[in-house]
Order: sequence, then C-alpha cells, then structure tokens
Amino acid sequence: MLTTYILFGVSFVIILVACELFSNGVEWFGFRLGLGEGAVGSILAAIGTALPETIIPIFAILFGAGGAGENIGIGAIIGSSFMLATLTMFVVGVGISVFSLTRGRTLDVDAHIKSTSRDLRYFLLSYSIALLAATLSLRPLKIALAIVLLGIYAQYFRSTIADGGEAGSELKPLHFHRKGLPPRRRFIALQIVISLAFILYGSHLFIDQVVRISDHFAMSALVLSLLITPIATELPEKFNSILWVRNNKDVLAIGNVTGAMVFQSCILPAFGIFFTPWHLTEPAIVAALLGLVSSILILAILTLRKRLHAVNLILGGAFYIGFILYVFMLGRLGAGFATKALVGIFKS
Repeated sequence: MLTTYILFGVSFVIILVACELFSNGVEWFGFRLGLGEGAVGSILAAIGTALPETIIPIFAILFGAGGAGENIGIGAIIGSSFMLATLTMFVVGVGISVFSLTRGRTLDVDAHIKSTSRDLRYFLLSYSIALLAATLSLRPLKIALAIVLLGIYAQYFRSTIADGGEAGSELKPLHFHRKGLPPRRRFIALQIVISLAFILYGSHLFIDQVVRISDHFAMSALVLSLLITPIATELPEKFNSILWVRNNKDVLAIGNVTGAMVFQSCILPAFGIFFTPWHLTEPAIVAALLGLVSSILILAILTLRKRLHAVNLILGGAFYIGFILYVFMLGRLGAGFATKALVGIFKS
C-alpha cells in the first residue's frame, strides 16, 4: 500500500502542474482567437478539463464487465455533474476565502453574471432532461431526448461563442515561449496538447490508486462511482479554477465550472442513453436532485442579488455532505429508505 500512496501523491502533483500549463495555454489560445473570457472559460477550458471524467464513464460502459460496467459508467455520469454543482463550487468558494486573507482579494466573486446565469439555466434544463429520460420506458423516446441534449449543447456552444465577454488581460508569459509577446500559435498548441496529455495520464494514475485504496477498505461500487471517481476526475476543474481565482480571474474560474456542468449534463447523458438502458438507481437520483437544488440556489442568488459571494459557493458543500450522510444511511438501512421516507412525509 505504501507504493499506492506514493503514486497517489505523484499523480496529484502531475495534475496540478499540468493544470497550470493548461490554464496558461488556454488563456493565450483564446486571446489569439479573439475570444472573450466567458467563452474561454465555459467552452475551451471546460471541454479540455472535462476529458478525464468524459473518458472514464465511456470506457466503463464500452469495455466494462457487463452490468457492473454500465452501473459504474452511469454513476460516474451523474456523479460528475453532481460534484461540479456541489463540491467544486465549495472548493472554489473556499479558495476565494483563503486568497482574500493571503493575497488581499475581495470575497465577492467577480463573475460574468449574464454568462454564469445562462450556463446554470442550460445545466438545469439538460440535467432535468437526463433525469426525465431515465423515467421513460419507451426506448425511442429516450433516444429522442438524447438527441435533444446534443442539440441543447450545440445551441449553448453557439450562444457562448457569440457572447463570450471581454478578452482577457494581464496574461502571464506562455511557459513554452517566454520570450516575445504574443507567443506563436504552434507553441501555444504544443503547451495545450502536452498539458492535456499529462492531465489524462495524471487522472488515470490517480484513479487507479483511488480504486486500489477503495478496494483495500472494501468500498462499494456505488460509493466508488458516485463519490470517489468523480472527485478524482474533477481535479482539473478544481485546480484550474483555484489557479484563476488566485489571480483574480473569476470569470474564467466560474466559467470553467459552469461550462463543464453544461458539457457533462448534455454530452455524457446522451452517450449513456445511446449505449445503456439508462435506468437510474435511487442513489443516482438523489445525487442528481441535490445537484439541481444546489444550482437552483446559486441561480436564484444571481437573479435576485445580481452578484455572488464566496459564501454562496461554499454552501454547495452542504449538499455534498448531505449526500455523504445519505450514503452512510444507505449502508445502514438499505436501498429504498429515502423513497419510503418521502412517501411517509407526503402521506402525513
């Protein structure tokens, strides 16, 4: 187990360094394309850092051992969006709070209100459709909703590019080309490709160690697919956003998270619907509902107050803790207890 823990730490460092290279490279890439920070964060950064959690469920579904692979894949699909809407928001909020003490930044989140609200609305729509598809028995209707999800992301992509906000400023020199500004496109592309390769490698190494540790402590596949694996695969988003809020680039930081939420609630569920029966277990439904409520809360604050505070993001951690408590009760009381409890409440 000592080797496992050493590799766990090594993979953590690889992901951290790769995310620094990626965030630096993608900023310059967006600058050279003339894109605003909103589009860079919500599209370029979101898709790039979403690669680990995109690949894991796809591999689990296509190459997993039958039903077990499908269950892990579906759990990872639902769990990734849930993690972004709860734990990742919490981590970003904590990061802002820490940097307000150590780097003198404000606790207010300087996010692009219009684009953040748009991202959250797209997420709530697509994630709800993914849940709705799981309740349908007719396969053609499920496939139709999967196609709708792909169409939603296509529309989101177009609207985000068209309204990307202002271009970034105060860019640090490109790590692969520190002499002369702006750097040449081939150096930007090289840095992004290498950073993505290391993000994928580091995430794969990290997940392998997480699986071994979970096996050592006899964790269930449910806990692994809904809690452990998404934490590992969401590391790039967390690290990139922390790096950006450290440098007061909140538009990029929040866009990275909310853009990934839209991507993962459209593309991954569509894939799951196409290649699995797409039946969600009670824990997956509970996780999805908690993710929806957390996002609705943030959207409501944005709509009413027209601004965000670090505390608003930290509240996402409460929904994550709530799910952990649910999983603990699941282990003690068995599956179905949440449904029975809700039925009892409505009857009373």
